[in-house]
Amino acid sequence: MSKNSLDNIDAKLSEMLTNSTRVFDISMNALLGDTNLDSVRDDLYDTDKAINELHREVRREMIIHSAVNSRNLDIPLLLSYMTMSKDIERIGDYCKNLFEIAETGNTFAKGDDLDSYIELRNDIGKLIVYLQSCIALDDESKVQDLITLGSSISTDIDKRITALLENKEKVQYPVATTLFFRYLKRIVSHIVNAATALIMPTDQIDYLDE
Repeated sequence: MSKNSLDNIDAKLSEMLTNSTRVFDISMNALLGDTNLDSVRDDLYDTDKAINELHREVRREMIIHSAVNSRNLDIPLLLSYMTMSKDIERIGDYCKNLFEIAETGNTFAKGDDLDSYIELRNDIGKLIVYLQSCIALDDESKVQDLITLGSSISTDIDKRITALLENKEKVQYPVATTLFFRYLKRIVSHIVNAATALIMPTDQIDYLDE
């Protein structure tokens, strides 16, 4: 792919992640704070729509490039960008799921676990920003660090989910809390999957543990 094409796609992916940070913050603040949901709902859904449009723009960019350079295509690179774009787009979808938990009246603004939830929110928020920096920098070690950190966070979330399912952890809203952790795990998984597309062979993207 030409440098201009790569730069355009990288810029759109970066913008998708900027918007992902916004929808993540909105949804988590709705669950962990005293946010007036009506005051942020339009912002959340409008920002998610912007992510979806950027996802479509990345696809169009690749289609145009394929048509112009049909005899000299870098197929693995195109597939990597397609995977990254889709994974980033899915972050917004799970953020909407988190917001929907808040809309049911199940929030975690009070309780003994609030500090640990805030810490988890901060760690995942940093992962999104870290992925954005990995796209901008050609540094495999940073990508490996992100994958390692993301995998560790995912393992910790799994332990919380297992404890809830086995009724070993008492919480005020057991169903909502289980969904909360499940959606956060999916967000982390999509971040890590997007990172694998930066360094893994095409056939190993999304299959980190296999």
